[in-house]
Amino acid sequence: MHATLKQAHMKQNCRGLPKGLVGTKCTAQIKIGHAHTSCLLDTGSQVTTVSHSFFQKNLSDHQINSLSDLLEVEGANGQSVPYLGYVELSVVFPKEFTGIEVEVPTLALVVPDTTSESQPHVLIGTNTLDVLYETASETAAATPESPLYGYRAVLKVLELRQCHHQGSAFGFVKLHDKTPQLISAGQFVVVNGCAVVKEYTNETKAILEHPTWSSLPGGLLVQPCLIDVPSQPPYKVSVMLKNESERDIVIPPKCILAELSVIQTVLSQQQSVNTEEVNSDEKPKLSFNFGDSPVSAEWKDRITKKLNSMPEVFAQSDIDFGRTDRVKHHIKLSDETPFKHRARPIHPHDLDAVRRHLQELLQAGIIRESESPFSSPIVVVRKKNGEVRLCVDYRKLNLQTVKDAYALPNLEETFSALTGSKWFTVLDLKSGYYQIEVEEADKPKTAFVCPLGFWEFNRMAQGITNAPSTFQRLMEKCVGDMNLREVVVFLDDVIVFSKTLEEHEIRLMRVLSRLKEYGLKLSPAKCRFFQTSVRYLGHIVSQSGVETDPDKVEALKTWPRPQNLKQLRSFLGFSGYYRRFIKDYSSIVKPLTDLTSGYPPLRKSFKHKAKDSQYHDPKESFGGRWTSACGTAFNTIITKLTTAPVLGFADSKIPYVLHTDASTTGLGAALYQEQEGIMRVIAYASRGLSRSESKYPAHKLEFLALKWAVTEKFNDYLYGSNFTVITDSNPLTYILTTAKMDATSYRWLAALSTFTFKLKYRAGKQNSDADGLSRRSHGGLTEDVMSQKERERICQFTHTHLDDSSVSISKDAVYALCEKHLVNNVTSEENSAVALVQSLAVSSDAIPDSFASEDQHGGLPIIPHFSEEEIRDKQRADPCIREVISMIETGEKLVPAIRTELPQITYLLRQLSRLSLHNQILYRRRLEGSTPTYQLVLPEELCPVVLKSLHDDMGHMGIDRTMDLIRTRFYWPKLADDVERKVKTCERCVRRKSLPEKAAPLTNIVSTRPLELVCMDFLSIEPDSKNTKDVLVLTDHFTKYAIAIPTPNQKAQTVAKCLWDNLIVQYGIPECLHSDQGPDFESHVIKELCQLMGIRKTHTT
Repeated sequence: MHATLKQAHMKQNCRGLPKGLVGTKCTAQIKIGHAHTSCLLDTGSQVTTVSHSFFQKNLSDHQINSLSDLLEVEGANGQSVPYLGYVELSVVFPKEFTGIEVEVPTLALVVPDTTSESQPHVLIGTNTLDVLYETASETAAATPESPLYGYRAVLKVLELRQCHHQGSAFGFVKLHDKTPQLISAGQFVVVNGCAVVKEYTNETKAILEHPTWSSLPGGLLVQPCLIDVPSQPPYKVSVMLKNESERDIVIPPKCILAELSVIQTVLSQQQSVNTEEVNSDEKPKLSFNFGDSPVSAEWKDRITKKLNSMPEVFAQSDIDFGRTDRVKHHIKLSDETPFKHRARPIHPHDLDAVRRHLQELLQAGIIRESESPFSSPIVVVRKKNGEVRLCVDYRKLNLQTVKDAYALPNLEETFSALTGSKWFTVLDLKSGYYQIEVEEADKPKTAFVCPLGFWEFNRMAQGITNAPSTFQRLMEKCVGDMNLREVVVFLDDVIVFSKTLEEHEIRLMRVLSRLKEYGLKLSPAKCRFFQTSVRYLGHIVSQSGVETDPDKVEALKTWPRPQNLKQLRSFLGFSGYYRRFIKDYSSIVKPLTDLTSGYPPLRKSFKHKAKDSQYHDPKESFGGRWTSACGTAFNTIITKLTTAPVLGFADSKIPYVLHTDASTTGLGAALYQEQEGIMRVIAYASRGLSRSESKYPAHKLEFLALKWAVTEKFNDYLYGSNFTVITDSNPLTYILTTAKMDATSYRWLAALSTFTFKLKYRAGKQNSDADGLSRRSHGGLTEDVMSQKERERICQFTHTHLDDSSVSISKDAVYALCEKHLVNNVTSEENSAVALVQSLAVSSDAIPDSFASEDQHGGLPIIPHFSEEEIRDKQRADPCIREVISMIETGEKLVPAIRTELPQITYLLRQLSRLSLHNQILYRRRLEGSTPTYQLVLPEELCPVVLKSLHDDMGHMGIDRTMDLIRTRFYWPKLADDVERKVKTCERCVRRKSLPEKAAPLTNIVSTRPLELVCMDFLSIEPDSKNTKDVLVLTDHFTKYAIAIPTPNQKAQTVAKCLWDNLIVQYGIPECLHSDQGPDFESHVIKELCQLMGIRKTHTT
């Protein structure tokens, strides 16, 4: 505080002031620039300032440098002090101050003038006074006892400050250069300094460390080290500084860079301890994965001990996440308007697991309770080990987020750095995203809602756009100058490399120390140490160099030889997509195209007869027609497609294009990049379907192909990159915006949310590359977890209920159990067994042999209570079937007159190529799957019997289920129409399932006179000067006359008063009052008013 404003007044009235209330002012005469002036010596100010008027008058030849709001200056009263910039000056202190005249170069802020005329225009802060004191301490001249108070007071304060902060330091190092030094953001710089030992010492070695007090700018860190104390001029010492900030920093001349501290020797004491006790208190040792590393066992043991000596770097449990604040994730929105989504339901079986997982995240500090206006839903994902993982659906947030353009590493530079190395270590961070803090202001934007609460993330969450850029920024800053020299980082892929084993150990420990410094933790189970080859970004890196990952062409290398026409056409369609890259493509594939000749035309009007020997059967194998030339052509095309110029190397600077497709037998995908104007293949992928996946509908299979290609096969290429997906499924293009999906699809979408891509539709004919990969032969269906569980469930039921000791259950007993289950709706433990028995009555696969007999021709169960002879007689008694059987037996054509007499026979004639006789019974061959089945051609007389048996007696299934049961066994003309008519006219089905009710048609309200009907509603507008924003509007329906009444609120009492004062008193009582169902209109007060006035109250529906 300065009492200078009323100094003259105090001199006149000093007798009235308490003694000791006001001290002496610390001012001095100095020379600044070319001007002599008075200054205020302020040891409580960290900066030196000059007023703007003083600068314009005396220092106009100096340049004002901008700070771009990097520095915030606050006064003693807590108010912000504005400034125009800073200038580089030299301040000369007179001889009376220190015994000699001292010139101190400094940096001063230029500030606006104050309103006080008595305040000095120059204020000297500690950034200048500290340098002055250090300079005076170096001189041998004795400081005289100055008669001026300001000199003595400042020297005492500086001496006390220096003694307080000195501690074990016996000297310091100051900047040797007389010009300011610039250190760029994030850089390491070695600066030359001059050592100054304050008093005589015998120390020959010292610890150089960060100064506890000096004018060293914030953001600079001194790298501690052990040095030899120089004993001869110029006492030169090198100091390594690192700029940890994100801006350039200027070091002023003669600034103190570091302290020289005494080395303290600590002698160990002999202690007697209980060995068993110590061992019992030791932390459990971690095990590390060396894989197939060729290093010796002794080496592994020594490295394991070293790694265990750094427990801070490795996660000790599943919720032991690291934490760093060196880089924070920022979410910048293009539209700050909050959005809200309702919570999606969680399956009851997952509730407990989700509740435990939320508590673990809360305990680990990953999440916290939220009151955010933003809200995103969650999707519960089960990991392979059965644990749950919460994936937040951030689609809406990502659409509003401004994308971060932080550049990812160049793959060529990365592979060049790895070339020539012989040893590699792959490090995997423990939930890397969870180790990065989110900016405090952006945490509410990550809020998510679930039935168990409302939360937001403290750490960076999965599925947020720009998260890969933030992660890459952190990892590059972490490894610093080691990047591309000792370690490479590409998002979460961290590889330490070296040429020798000893060098690799040193580099590994250096990287681990840097991770420890940044507070990051690794997952020890996923790290692989001291490997001779690793898989990295779609390539195999070893001492032999960088090679293409065999997985990228495995889909083609393992393409099985086509066995029939369909498989050959699929292969030719796929390879033809790349024919412009393959020289003489037509000549190479000629032996294969010749194989496609000799088959019936594809015209629908062509009627191919089974006995026609002119054509080959499209379903038959090539057999001997597949020659060695065909094999050579097939292998040549495979080789051409898996080598240049078709196959190219990935370039991370070029966007990717992904083609995906799915068929009923498999999934296919091809990854491309446009290089030098040509679309080149980067990798192929293909796989078959599991048993449960084969039951997916077409649109879900297409989604599965997308999720599999992006998150599994091409994850190394696409993670962190922008790419475009081309698909022939138009519904798939809506998954990122408005598509409604099931729980499985939401889990897939959550996995895709960490990728940035666009979806485009293209017709199937133009997507033949991915289509061919999906349709290539993949063998049989694979067993997955779901199908294995279903098989185990059936085996368990079979063992429990259908073992050898069980007795056969008659059909009537099964029906009785089913009827009991339907009537009583039992909920006891035997309910599951009853339900399974009921399903046995429906499923043809699970019916025991004793319940149904099969014919000898691959057919399904015949009609109960009818022998083969009876069915044969009934077929020949049916006029249509009799004529068809006669045609097949005699080979004669049908007389045209019969078509007129028997219109139904036309439907059978269309199936003539599929009809055949077995034991003189007519069957239709059904082509579904690899094994054909035979349907009994049913006489019209037996159709009602079958419909009753497979609908009424099977539990009154719906149209589709009844249709499936019949089609697996029988065929007759217009089968689908008969089934639909049967189900829709079934009395029991109609009573159980009521028909959908239609809403009544909308009609206009008619009024015939004034006040017959008055309608009212509120209109909300912009508030006026009195903050009135609600207007009650009353409208007469007949005359359209309206009254607008401003109201302070929308309460029922306000509405009643307005109705009375503005309608009833002025115009009369209306017959009917109409409104919506707002609580202000449907309240008890309005009802009482209407009852008293005899008004009929109505409302909208």
